[in-house]
Amino acid sequence: MSVHPLCIPPLSARPFGLLRSGLLWLRRSGDRVQAREPLAVCHLGLSGSRERHTVVPMAEDHDLQVVFASQTAGTIEFHADLSRGSSQHGVVDSTDWDRGTVIGSIDSADDPGDLVALVLAGRRGFESGEGRGGLLGGFLAGWHERARAFWEGAGTEPFGTVLSLGTCEQTAIFRGEDMAFLSWFASARGPAQVVIAAEHCVHSSAVLLQHIRRTPSEALAITAAVQGWFGEQATGLQPGAFPAFEPEAARGRAGGRWPDMQDLLFALHLLGNAVGTCPILERSDVLTRRGFVQLEPADAIVLSLGSEFALHFRHRRTGWMIAIHGYRFGPYLGPRLLDWLRRDFEPVRRTVSDVARDLTALAGEVSARTGKALLIQNLIISSSLNRISNYSWLGESFSESPTVMATEANLMLSDVTRAPNVSMIDSDALAADLGVRHVPDGAHASRALVEAQRREYQRVLRARGIPGF
Repeated sequence: MSVHPLCIPPLSARPFGLLRSGLLWLRRSGDRVQAREPLAVCHLGLSGSRERHTVVPMAEDHDLQVVFASQTAGTIEFHADLSRGSSQHGVVDSTDWDRGTVIGSIDSADDPGDLVALVLAGRRGFESGEGRGGLLGGFLAGWHERARAFWEGAGTEPFGTVLSLGTCEQTAIFRGEDMAFLSWFASARGPAQVVIAAEHCVHSSAVLLQHIRRTPSEALAITAAVQGWFGEQATGLQPGAFPAFEPEAARGRAGGRWPDMQDLLFALHLLGNAVGTCPILERSDVLTRRGFVQLEPADAIVLSLGSEFALHFRHRRTGWMIAIHGYRFGPYLGPRLLDWLRRDFEPVRRTVSDVARDLTALAGEVSARTGKALLIQNLIISSSLNRISNYSWLGESFSESPTVMATEANLMLSDVTRAPNVSMIDSDALAADLGVRHVPDGAHASRALVEAQRREYQRVLRARGIPGF
């Protein structure tokens, strides 16, 4: 065993300067750590990126963090003077990125070389909606409509990128319990990138297929439709629509915020997703040793059958398709937005055959445009109570029940995988092997099942030759 220095690795934002905050230690001096276990975290900033008319490559330049990890296991000691604990030192980007600075040491059998840098980036749903926080308060605190992690590691091959557009059950698989992608960082040597989109707008195959084919004229029509509804909301307001100015508000009983604002913000969020770049086609910029590098669209796009059976609505005039999870109705979506959906949209009932058609078409579209792969996670339908093999005698109404449709959807997905760029992630088989107690509600899995799902994704990525994984 020998004592080796722990040095800040090379990282560049060329042509911008790169700043960092002070370090927040995640382990204590004297602790024994494993290889690639996070040791410290700090915020990043781009110097020169706030000047007027400057084009910044990264859409996440407001919310950047870097996590340091050793390449070898050992016992660590830190230089305490590098973390002074003040808000300015811990949050504000005030120090030049100082490659080679020794932040501590590790007693290890092997020379760790430079520390490994895991960069975390969050694209805000609203740029002024700042919500910074360190690791102990949550990685990338705040509202981000897209979050990602990338690391160069010691690899020399191109970056591989996996993009998750699935529903909530994939958050644990890709972001993990720490919400910082640390499980992927620990197991993939890199260079690699993992991206996950927020599920406020559900990315079903029908929604994605429309989005990837959308024209500027269609985007203009959707924008006009939302702006027209906004204008109606302003003209129909009465003084009583502002509870913050009612007498009850003086006693702290009435809501201090304008309730209708939530509906307007959600409509704008739907619009922003509809007229922005389709995530399947979106490129991304990463920090590397040699500066900014722009990556091609994601090598693997992850979808979930759970997204396919969300509530779908089609705008009557423009044909714009949106999908929203049912649980958002009531506690999240207010009466104004619900009235808009009833009046200007029509509900779309999608059958298993419709889903098969859209998934097949999407696979063809992705193959033609980017040549990339779709990884589709099936539904967990295994149950200790399910012992009947034939339900046909129960009639047509039963054939439309959620359980039967889920079973048929899983069978359908097996057929869709005949397309050369489609792979299935068989979560149902994993749940059956581990025991259905690991997923009591059919969607949200235990730690053991999540880890099994993550391993299966990594196996498929490697089988498809996606670099970095």
